[in-house]
Amino acid sequence: MSERRSTEVPPEERLRPDDDCPLFSPALEDHLIALTRGEVPARGRFCGNCYTPIARDTALCPHCGNDTEQGRVPVRAVPDQITLILRSQRKIESTWVNGLAYLGLVIAVVGGIALVLSIPFFRANLIWATLLYGLILLVGGRMLAGFLGGYFGDRWGYERARARTRDAWAEWLRERDG
Repeated sequence: MSERRSTEVPPEERLRPDDDCPLFSPALEDHLIALTRGEVPARGRFCGNCYTPIARDTALCPHCGNDTEQGRVPVRAVPDQITLILRSQRKIESTWVNGLAYLGLVIAVVGGIALVLSIPFFRANLIWATLLYGLILLVGGRMLAGFLGGYFGDRWGYERARARTRDAWAEWLRERDG
């Protein structure tokens, strides 16, 4: 008998840090991204505390636990400031990842040229120099871009974006709660 394997993709595991940064619920984040693409309407029913999309009969927010009847009442639309906070967070993360990935490519380009020009054999044999330089660009560029952008850029961008999100969220709470 052959064993059948499931073709279902496991759900994405999202980070749940404990640094008191307001973490947008996956449902809110998905909604805001779809909203910016024009895929969902701007109106609906959202938790009055964390703005997670909720159903009409939801009594407790599944993300923050807000009681929709005795706590903050649900709202019909996510405030524009919340959308701007998420966009800012994504932009900061993207800038760090892409910036360090391009730095990796620049290092591969400049380092490859320096290596090829510093070895007399390659200066005299352009075919071999071209092959080595091409290999450095393909392998080194990909590895350095992935390492610098994917490892350092991801971590540094995430930390800086979360710091900015914490500040923006605190300011939003001061405005909202008066």
